[in-house]
Amino acid sequence: MDYAKLGLKSGIEVHQRLDTHKLYCECPSVIRTDTPSFTIKRELRPLAGETGKIDPAALFEKKKRKFYIYEAYSDTNCLVELDEEPPHPINQEALSTALLIAKMLHCEILDVAQVMRKTVVNGSNTSGFQRTALIGHDGFVETSFGKVGIQNVYLEEDAARRTAETPESVTFRLDRLGISEVEIATAPDCKTPEQVKELAETLGMLLRSTGKVMRGIGSITQDVNVSITGHPRVELKGVQELPHMPEIVKKEIERQQEVIKKGEKIEQHVRNILPDLSSKFLRPITGAARMYPETDIPLIKIDKERVARMKIPESFKDKENKFIKLGLSEDLAKQVVHDVRFSFIESLFSKFKNVKPSVIASAIFSTESEVKRKTGKEVKFANEQYDEVLNLLDKGKVAKEALLDVFIDLSKGEKLDDITKKFVKLSDTDLKKEIEKLKAQFKDIPKEKLQGVIMGKLRGKAEPKKIIELLK
Repeated sequence: MDYAKLGLKSGIEVHQRLDTHKLYCECPSVIRTDTPSFTIKRELRPLAGETGKIDPAALFEKKKRKFYIYEAYSDTNCLVELDEEPPHPINQEALSTALLIAKMLHCEILDVAQVMRKTVVNGSNTSGFQRTALIGHDGFVETSFGKVGIQNVYLEEDAARRTAETPESVTFRLDRLGISEVEIATAPDCKTPEQVKELAETLGMLLRSTGKVMRGIGSITQDVNVSITGHPRVELKGVQELPHMPEIVKKEIERQQEVIKKGEKIEQHVRNILPDLSSKFLRPITGAARMYPETDIPLIKIDKERVARMKIPESFKDKENKFIKLGLSEDLAKQVVHDVRFSFIESLFSKFKNVKPSVIASAIFSTESEVKRKTGKEVKFANEQYDEVLNLLDKGKVAKEALLDVFIDLSKGEKLDDITKKFVKLSDTDLKKEIEKLKAQFKDIPKEKLQGVIMGKLRGKAEPKKIIELLK
């Protein structure tokens, strides 16, 4: 497919949740699965924005004539999320993170940020609007295909999450509503589907390098904008799997070609991705009519000296190279920086000076599958368990060869103190004594087999290299 001839223009909008409390209250940013404490019922209606017009997407939602049920928790939700109390002052940690991200993207950062209300009447906001603030604009990011412009960086609040729907109503849960979120909108500078994927990966790595963003399914989403000559912009909503992104863009190009060929009426709109990576119409695209100033929050003066003092964090590529120098293979280094537990693993490298980083990384990435292979049991170890076991190794209380056995016993529910007693690392003196005892015990075994027997008996209690040296 000749994308240049087709006039392909594509860009993305990235929404990334921040690892802090909520944006306009002190409630924790936690997603819950237990039964909510209470529910409330609401109806929402669209209002004219700053331009005096009503947003077409808001009118489209109102025509559905649905009411909304909101599920909430008395201990992790407050009146701000219920829209029964004005928003509190903006979360300063979230603001600092948004400013850092804008700086990393070479953006021009505003002197003053104005929080705006963005009309949303699909029920996902109890107030009928989302609060959003422009932090930076006119930046760029480099890709192997060339530079891509960054139009805007926003700091905003996440929406409530949908949990049920009937023909008359939609149910939302307020645990997610108000979580601090950064939105990055790029220019339509991508000229191939592969560049779109690389752009999403590059921005994802940049965000994660701050150490201030949430990880896990749903914590980051990408909307992809696609247009070809003769067809206006179409927004593909909520693209989750980056490997599928090129195919999604190709299918949208083919759909737009077909629409142009048929001479159908063409308008900007939003589409949802289907399981086969095609898409279906969702709603008209939103416009400027839905925006108007937030009157409950004063203007936010940006301290430019504060921004100037912010240090750009080490890139993930630099971290990879650093880990390779520490003895990790290239593949293992990549695995570490892409893993959701990256910050935890990196902290272990610094914490345990007597354990090789390659041993730490290998233990974390292979232990669970090895335990399953040995026991047939599916198991998930907590970060605290890895920390405790590796601490024993660092202090010389267990041998490296005993790690798997320790975790196998942990998977059986045994206490670590009891397990440790079984795998206490022998001193050189005690090891010599044990070897002499075993030599006497198995004196009738041929010499060529004796080493294997003794190695098996002392497995996990000493390093194999040390046992072999003493046997000689």
